[in-house]
Amino acid sequence: MSAPGTRSIIWANGEDQFCLSKVGLILDLEAKCEAAIAVIFKRIANKDFYLNDLRETIRLGLIGGGMTPKEAIAAVNLHVDENPHGLAPSALVAYAVLEAVLVGVPDDPVGKAKPAADKTAGSSITTTDASAAPKSSASAPASAGRRASRKNALSGS
Repeated sequence: MSAPGTRSIIWANGEDQFCLSKVGLILDLEAKCEAAIAVIFKRIANKDFYLNDLRETIRLGLIGGGMTPKEAIAAVNLHVDENPHGLAPSALVAYAVLEAVLVGVPDDPVGKAKPAADKTAGSSITTTDASAAPKSSASAPASAGRRASRKNALSGS
């Protein structure tokens, strides 16, 4: 079972668990970035971020997700600092990590018990454009089915 606020993200390093929902990690992030966590989130959302906003969010998120500090800094060096696609993919990852701790993830078990067999409670999977994972095919908007039903009802079909 994952800790609340844990998000599984497919990115340039493959699929990794990220979690910043531990107070010590949040305090470390704020110290490294010299800003409150909400300010860091806002800077990334507004594309006004500093490099450390991305690097430290990803590094600490990887550590919180279970990676060793040595593995985490190696992943950041390779996939953030030396990313041939620039910083945009890293901004997407950092945003998703911060969103998980500030807003939560859809499957977090807040106020409700999960069945014992559910091993993914508290986590979600996010794929960034930087991953090599195949994209899922787009499905028709949910409203299209309702429109067709309403049209059939109105026409007597």
